[in-house]
Formats: sequence, C-alpha cells, structure tokens
Amino acid sequence: MLPDIKIAHLRTFITVAECGNFRRAAQILCRSQPAVSLAIKQLELLLGAELFDKQKSGQLTAFGNNFLPQAKNLYQQYQNTLTSALQVAQAKTGTVRLGVLPSVARHFLSHIMRRFMQLYPLVELQVQDDNGDNLRAKLLAGEIDISVSSIWQHEPDIAHLEICRDTVGLVGVKEHPCMQAEAIDWQQITEHRLLRNGTTPLIHNTEAHAFTEASMHIANMASLEAVLSASAGITTLPWLAFPENNSHLAFRVLGQGKIQRRIALMQLRQAQQLPATKALKQVILEHFTHNAESLENTYLEITATTT
Repeated sequence: MLPDIKIAHLRTFITVAECGNFRRAAQILCRSQPAVSLAIKQLELLLGAELFDKQKSGQLTAFGNNFLPQAKNLYQQYQNTLTSALQVAQAKTGTVRLGVLPSVARHFLSHIMRRFMQLYPLVELQVQDDNGDNLRAKLLAGEIDISVSSIWQHEPDIAHLEICRDTVGLVGVKEHPCMQAEAIDWQQITEHRLLRNGTTPLIHNTEAHAFTEASMHIANMASLEAVLSASAGITTLPWLAFPENNSHLAFRVLGQGKIQRRIALMQLRQAQQLPATKALKQVILEHFTHNAESLENTYLEITATTT
C-alpha cells in the first residue's frame, strides 16, 4: 500500500528545497518553523528516506535531489487538475453542444451567441442547425446537450421548456389566387400545386391537412423559396421560417383559428448537465424574457419565463 502523502507535504518540501532555508520557507508558507520541520519529518517517514542533510540545514540529500522534480511535477498536476475542475464548476470553461432550428437560428442565434461569449469567453460552443426530427434524434443519442426546437409530440425521455410560439401561415407568390382571395377555400385548394416541407406535420389535424398529402416534398429551405418564387406552388410555413426579405412572397394566416408552432428548450430528462450548459440555457431564456416586448409581433408570441 502506498503511503498517504498529502499535497501540503509536497508544497512544504518544494518550498524548503527552493529556499534552501527552513526559516525563510516558514515565512513564505505562513507557518511556524517547527511546523515546517515537522511536516518534512512526516514526509521523510512516509517515504522511508531523508530529504535534507541533517548536518547542513536546507541542503538536499541525493534522494531529495532525485525526488524534487517528481514532487514538482505531481504538485503541478494537482494544481492543473484542481484549476480545471473549478473552472468547469464555475462555467468558466467546458464545451456545450447546442442544436437549433434554422428558422430560430436565423432570427435569434447571433444575439444569444454574442451574449454568451461575453459572459463565458473560454467556453467552447458547438452549434448544429437541423430540423426538429433530427434534433430530437440527436438529443436522444447524446450528440447534443440541449436544443431549441419545435414540440411535435410527447417524448417521455425529453424535458422541454416553452420559450415562444409562431403562427403557421400559407406562403406563395403575392399574385397566387389563394393569396389574393378574401377567404381560403379549403375544398378547392387541392386544385393548386401544394408543396410539403419539414414543418408540414404542424398542420396534420387542421383544415389545411391537404398539404400533408402533397406529392412534392422539399426539405431544403433555399430550394423551397426558389420554387415558391417561381410560382410553382404554395406551402405552409411558421412565421419564423418565412423568408420575409423575399419581396415576391406573401404570408397569410390559415383561416380563422390560429395555428401555432410551439418552440422550446429541450434536454434529456435524466441528463446530468455541466454548469456551462446550464449557463447557456439561462442566457437563452433571458434573451427571450428580457426582449419579449421588442421580439413579439402579430405572428410571434414570447412565452418564456426565467427560472
């Protein structure tokens, strides 16, 4: 069995060896000289060999000279390990893997990242943007720590905290008959080219369900925007996913009843999270709660609350 050598023993030995003087070492360590001498004697007993020459106080023996670099290395490892652990515990360092919907990233991510990097400059933030299904799969597989995604269905292993809701609307070129009509005729809408996309399941049990059966599916938003701009069809999108800078396209609320996408912060229910991950969650929540008034509009409702 190895001897129970304490870090204080090593620190005392290193200090005396570097000073070459017990009295000076005691001053540096803020201890009495007898206490320093006792600590060295205890260390020598544990090691089974003398560290300092008894005839020449403060001068290392051959064994002491051999042990000194090893003691320094061990003490440095202790300091490095403890410093690293404290930094992680205080969210000063670490790695956070965030998954986020592209539409959410486009509107909010830059502000969230800027604030997080200001508060925690040494934390590594890894961001993956993907659709809701893939983000859920990555969360369950442990490939991301938290996600900002839409609530599709109940998932027993995932806990979520809602942060906002955006309205789902009909999207097409402004000149399209469905965008011009006073009211949407859901009986005749199938006469037009309908386009499915990754958010179409949101309207599964609504009057717009015909879109869920459309033969053409376009997953990529850039491709979908191009097809829509070419008057090649109409689709449904949540407000945050609507390309509002495209002057050719229009957004129209679906009928009288408001259909909304619920967006939430998600994490594994049983996951143990590092302080850096908790810090990012707090920054995200504070972004929505502190800026709710400026973020909200006709099609976006902020529902987040700080914890």
